[in-house]
Amino acid sequence: MPLPVRTGIQLGALFTIVLFLVFLLDNRYSVLPASIHNALPAHHPGLVTTDITIKTCSSLNPLSSCRLDPELWHRVEKDLYLSSGWVSSAWVHVKRKREEELQPGDKVVLDVKISRLDPAVGEKEQAGEKWEARPAGVWLKRGGKRHDSDKKGTVTAVDVLFGADAVEPRPGWQLLDTPLLLDAGSEISQARLSVRRGKPSDVSRKKEKEKWQPRVRKDGKFKIMQVSDLHLSTGTGACRDPMGVKVGTKCEADTRTLEFVGKMLDEEQPDLVVCSGDQVNGDTAPDGESAIFKFAELFIKRQIPYAAIFGRSASYITKAPAHSSYSIARSIPSKLLNSTANTPAAGPDDVDGIGNY
Repeated sequence: MPLPVRTGIQLGALFTIVLFLVFLLDNRYSVLPASIHNALPAHHPGLVTTDITIKTCSSLNPLSSCRLDPELWHRVEKDLYLSSGWVSSAWVHVKRKREEELQPGDKVVLDVKISRLDPAVGEKEQAGEKWEARPAGVWLKRGGKRHDSDKKGTVTAVDVLFGADAVEPRPGWQLLDTPLLLDAGSEISQARLSVRRGKPSDVSRKKEKEKWQPRVRKDGKFKIMQVSDLHLSTGTGACRDPMGVKVGTKCEADTRTLEFVGKMLDEEQPDLVVCSGDQVNGDTAPDGESAIFKFAELFIKRQIPYAAIFGRSASYITKAPAHSSYSIARSIPSKLLNSTANTPAAGPDDVDGIGNY
């Protein structure tokens, strides 16, 4: 082998070994500059969660505050009682930091569970792990090692959804099975934490748009299904004048509605679904996000492209401006709603209904 070729191979091998060692050291000790460290594939730049807690307050106590120090805590703007508590309200607060601002003593949230007992005691696989208790049955596993913020399962965002039938269609998010342990009546929808682990979905916009692009079938056919007036609630909802249900029998409206739509989707196999209004029943949907996620999940799990407009009922969502339904819809896979040419605009807050699509 000629000497120049041999030398080149040796230098290439040495360079590869050095890069590999530097990567291992940085993964454990973050030795590289932030500008380089942030670009590494195992790294998810941005905010990481360092703590989570629940703050409860009472309208009977003038000294009771519903908000922790805003300089330190971010409040998820959803009352866990959905404004149905007689005198009480409760709010999830999240403490977040940018990774480059983490100090030697800081910890990041690696896992979250809801339980009455310490998970280290109640679950065999968690034996020996250290869990920290928070109000409402929240248990946190936190880590203080320098590379903990780079772990794939590190919690980077927290949200709240409501109802025993709540679903989480957003990529990278996980809805916790057990609801928060609140002192609330059965008539109040279950409040459940949803957490995002790692960085936001790294699927490029171009690839994601291609994935959800409607396509004509090989036989030249293209089937469109129209879905209208689902009137979904926060929680399972109550039936109104149901058919085939005995009087006095419990009837969950949303469960029946979603099962029917799912059955039609499986039978018809549409190439595109158009939701033409009033998917959400504003009067019974104090948390519009939970209701919107339920119908969106039907199409997402079947990978059916869909578009949605919002009727008058959506504008009645409790304490939600007209544009909020579009903001929620844009946070989940749909992409027809996000296309540049066909992007609908939210209508004015003082006009019934939503949008101009």
